[in-house]
Amino acid sequence: MKSEKKFEFLEHTADLEFIAYGDSLDECFENSARAIWNSIIDLNSVDKELKKEITINSDNLRELLHDFLSESLLIFETEGIVFGDFDVSIIHNHRYELSAVLYGEKFDPEKHLIRGDIKAVTYHKMLIREEGGRWSARVVCDV
Repeated sequence: MKSEKKFEFLEHTADLEFIAYGDSLDECFENSARAIWNSIIDLNSVDKELKKEITINSDNLRELLHDFLSESLLIFETEGIVFGDFDVSIIHNHRYELSAVLYGEKFDPEKHLIRGDIKAVTYHKMLIREEGGRWSARVVCDV
């Protein structure tokens, strides 16, 4: 069963701050990416004609989330691809390993209205937790 509330933006004086939710850790990470990309562009304006596969390894969840979100922004900056949907799978043995497919298309200024710019994902206030079977991630981004 998918969570009804995917994410919510919090009041912040200068930066972008949000909490993303999920009924699994995978879904929480997917919704974190949706929150970031929803602040950049209208997700509904993005066709899912391209897919980028990424793999990230980390010793902890904070670093894993930071690196996953940062990688999606880096792909936008270097390849000009905007994203509208995400499939994430996380496994944990000795380390965390994230495999993700990011769906999107080449940025088209005629089609995609840029809502805002994110300079960086930060570790400031970052918190990932599970409570009662539901996951949440709090993220602050420099804008």
